[in-house]
Amino acid sequence: MNKRTYYHFLGPDDALEDLDLERIKVATVNDLNDPFELLPGLRERKDREERKPYYEIHKQISREYGLLCFSNNWEDPLLWGHYADKHRGVAIGFEVLKDEILEVNYVGKKERPTFDLTDNSRRNKELFLELFKIKYESWSYEDEVRILVKLEDCVPDHQKDSKLFLSFSGRLKVKEIILGIKFSKQKYERIYELANKLEANVIVTRQNWGEYKISQSGTGFEKLLAQDPSFVVKSK
Repeated sequence: MNKRTYYHFLGPDDALEDLDLERIKVATVNDLNDPFELLPGLRERKDREERKPYYEIHKQISREYGLLCFSNNWEDPLLWGHYADKHRGVAIGFEVLKDEILEVNYVGKKERPTFDLTDNSRRNKELFLELFKIKYESWSYEDEVRILVKLEDCVPDHQKDSKLFLSFSGRLKVKEIILGIKFSKQKYERIYELANKLEANVIVTRQNWGEYKISQSGTGFEKLLAQDPSFVVKSK
């Protein structure tokens, strides 16, 4: 099967909890940090009644679908700064079937997609779902890919404001757990317990010596951690 590893960034506590419960948070449309998501350009729709059907389809899809959001890489410092608690968190590498992935295409500020609605509701829905593959070029540092999920397949966590989660199940296999350069040494032992349970590799990181990117640390340090992940706590 054609699979690849993609990376999901989290703060340290959320990462530990989600790895323990074997779940991933689903982003709903109304929760996304880009207000242009799932909205085509409507400049030519000058009348409110002309725009109304577009907003109705937007609402319908928002109630039905959510997204799993990943990046193609874990080396960009901005990803860690914005989505992993300022480098204190984790990037979880999930092995996923490439056929499930929506590749995001980044476009310029004058290139918002436009289309005319049809008399076919199914076709209109397809036109809107294609918008999940398009973002403004300023977001391009995310190097994002997505998986579309049905909200009916998700489970709410009522202790977290009913946020929705999807079980790892057969679709998502944790292959790597990459630790931010400021990840707490007090949490190493727990991370290695979870990694062993999930049969995943742990990667410790550092600043790259020459470039502005995050790199894997020396293998000697990682081998020592693998043998006794609690040694960093004992040494304090």
